[in-house]
Formats: sequence, structure tokens, C-alpha cells
Amino acid sequence: MTDIVEWERQLEANLTEIRRNTAQLGKAVAAVRGRSQIPGLAVEVDAHGTITDLRITPGAMRWTNTQLAKAITDTHRRARADATAKTDRLLQTADPRIRHAAEQLRSEPTPTPSPADPRPMSEKEIQAADDAYFEQRNREGWNAR
Repeated sequence: MTDIVEWERQLEANLTEIRRNTAQLGKAVAAVRGRSQIPGLAVEVDAHGTITDLRITPGAMRWTNTQLAKAITDTHRRARADATAKTDRLLQTADPRIRHAAEQLRSEPTPTPSPADPRPMSEKEIQAADDAYFEQRNREGWNAR
């Protein structure tokens, strides 16, 4: 009987340590910021690549719309690469028990959108889709991703 009690104690200790390490990794990833700048433009992103700061100088406003769009896109891409590199470094130092799971989550392919249905939805189908959406939100929570 003592073997199972010891096993349960060790398991609980491991789970506590994994939870603590996961929380620390989560905080570290939340603090990651990727940055890129060129004269007239600076972009900052979080670990997910979402823009958190965008600065465009008045001089950059003289660029053509095509030049400005390309500059923003290229600078954003470099800022995302910077954030990804920083996140990768964090993962390399993470608890091996959570590193594999985190890497799997990052490498999951994004779902490809299905081709649009050529016929418009009926009122009944729209209502059913709305009901399903709100049921899911109520079940998973409104802040779930």
C-alpha cells in the first residue's frame, strides 16, 4: 500500500512542478515582443504576431500607398520573425515535460477555409448556425479562443 501512496505523492509533486513551470513559461511568452523598424516605420508584435505598436512618421506619409503597404507588411513580417525566434529560445529552456506539448501546439496547421457555398443560407440555416455558435460560447466561455 505504501508504494501507491508514494507514487501518488510523487505524481502530485510532479504535477505541481509542471503547473508552476507552465505558468512561468506562459508569463514569459506573454512578455515576448518582436520588433522591426526602418526609417519612418516601426512595428512591435506579441508572441502570436499581433501588432501591439505601430509607428509611422509624418515623412513616411509621403510614400505612395503601395510603398507604405509593402513597408508595413515587410516590417511586420520581420517583427513576427523576431518574436518567433525569442519564443523558440524560451521553449528551448522550458521544462522538457511541457516543451513537446508547446511545440506541437505551435506546429498545428491552421485550418484551411472551405470553399464558399454557392447558394445563400436559408433563414432556418442562419438561425441554426447562430444557435450553435451561442451554445458553444455558453459552453466554452465567452473569452475562449
